[in-house]
Amino acid sequence: MKFALVAEVLDEQLKDIHEVNAGRVDGIVLELRDGKPPKLAYVEVSPITMLSRFSRRFARGFAARIDRRLGPDRGVPFRLPWTRLSREGTSLRVDLDVRSTPIMAFEDWLDAHILSHIPGA
Repeated sequence: MKFALVAEVLDEQLKDIHEVNAGRVDGIVLELRDGKPPKLAYVEVSPITMLSRFSRRFARGFAARIDRRLGPDRGVPFRLPWTRLSREGTSLRVDLDVRSTPIMAFEDWLDAHILSHIPGA
């Protein structure tokens, strides 16, 4: 079976066990092994990883500092082990509840500080 890693995984929609959107795959982490081909170890879900595609300096500096303010376990990309994901239709299913991770920290902050103050939102 041929597997086009970047085309089939990067930017794919993630859904959790409750069908809640859990962001998109922003990065791929390979494990290098002596005498063997690289192994897909993790996918990263993080604005830091996504922004680093355009500017590493901006992503690891300014964006990481802002991200740290959103809560514990923030300021670094969040990694999901590849073994916890499976293909389901057009998205990837992660076998956990997205609310138990820091993935939704920005959306939660946005809702609490901005959207909840808009009449009718």
